[in-house]
Amino acid sequence: MSHQLVWLITGTSSGLGRDLTLAALKRGDKVIATGRARSLSKLDDLKQYGADTLELDVTSSLETLQDIAKKAVAIHGRIDILVNNAGFVELGTLEDLTHLETYNQFNTNVFGPLNINRVFLPYMRERKSGTVVWLGSIVGWIGFGSIGLYAGTKHAVRGLSESLHQEISPLGLRSICFEPGYFRTDFLSEDNRGNDKTRIEDYREINERNSALFNAYNHNQPGDPKKAVEVMIDVIKGDGAARGKEFPTVVALGSDAYDVIKGACTTASDRLEAWKDLTVSTDFPKGN
Repeated sequence: MSHQLVWLITGTSSGLGRDLTLAALKRGDKVIATGRARSLSKLDDLKQYGADTLELDVTSSLETLQDIAKKAVAIHGRIDILVNNAGFVELGTLEDLTHLETYNQFNTNVFGPLNINRVFLPYMRERKSGTVVWLGSIVGWIGFGSIGLYAGTKHAVRGLSESLHQEISPLGLRSICFEPGYFRTDFLSEDNRGNDKTRIEDYREINERNSALFNAYNHNQPGDPKKAVEVMIDVIKGDGAARGKEFPTVVALGSDAYDVIKGACTTASDRLEAWKDLTVSTDFPKGN
């Protein structure tokens, strides 16, 4: 992919979305940077670097998103790379969080991206070219008390991306899920995560402990976001260290992601072996 590409990226007011926008522009590509109405002013400086900006809330109705997609495609005539980056983390235990809070977490992180794909894929299918990018997470491989809803959405994102790739790859399209570890952005700041919603006193200790952990880790994360987005672009374009390699459907980002995912796979393999006799005992007898 050496020609100029057109990107549309959701959630570009901060974090990886913003850094990805700037990195793609620096490489000579076109970027449509999007954000919700309340954060749209934060995209003004991206225009100075050459980005087009568009108001887009991933939780909007399908009809509204269809209109936005039409406007977005009209800017440069196509979308080559669609990046589902927008998301947030809801803090609270599973019993304590309400149905509405649960819905809002999945609506932003899962249902929204699904609708974004629904409104842009028709344009990609028409051209038989395009890449859908999902942002998973290190916690998509493990459970994590106090952010279980977020972990659930990121488990879902990986499965959705891999399933989508199977569905659209025969049409000339691709889907990939990047799974970052902890990167030094504002993602863990209190403004970007739901407030502690401890309502059941039994859960106060775990919520306060993990909230303190996030506060201490904020801006002390091991990952460099600017390096991460360069790797993402290389993988998508088949450049740099990704040149000559088969296109992957899942890529981890960060040494912590490597360690956690490898550990999760090892644990799963060990558990399968430990319970193998019980697991395979549920089949019909062979030959029946």
